[in-house]
Amino acid sequence: MTDPVLTTERLRLYPWEEDDFPLLAELHGDPEVQHFLEAGEPIWDEAILRDKLARFRADYAAYGWSKFKIFDMQGRFVGRAGFGLHGDTDELELGYSLKRDFWGQGYATEVAGALLQWIYRTTSRDHVIGFAVADHKASRRVLEKVGMKLTDARDLNGIPNAFYRHDRPRS
Repeated sequence: MTDPVLTTERLRLYPWEEDDFPLLAELHGDPEVQHFLEAGEPIWDEAILRDKLARFRADYAAYGWSKFKIFDMQGRFVGRAGFGLHGDTDELELGYSLKRDFWGQGYATEVAGALLQWIYRTTSRDHVIGFAVADHKASRRVLEKVGMKLTDARDLNGIPNAFYRHDRPRS
């Protein structure tokens, strides 16, 4: 495995590699994990997952940021987190998805906060957005804990989502 792009107290983030498909399939094969994505989407099939993996790799090659794979310090696969372009606005969007074994332990907050610091250090972006299914209180708390401010609520695929924004800190 290559060197991590980002290291936190308990986590290491790496770019995805071609042979990482089984990790992505494992994560998104869990209906509970999938339930809390964008709009409560059903489990993604192999074609969707292969497209996601290709996009994560292409984004990293083109921009130096992406949704990264996450491992803990013991080498266990935790999930994915990072950035993508939001389709409606082309704004940089923070996203994370963790395996259920790692829920409720502060990992999402740890990785989201570290990613926000990292993106402002490594790019000239002036803000980042994030969103969560409106009734997913835990994910919304993560966004709020890392300093994101609620901006509005919109339906995505017929499901209410809460949208947040984080502005580049002033030096």
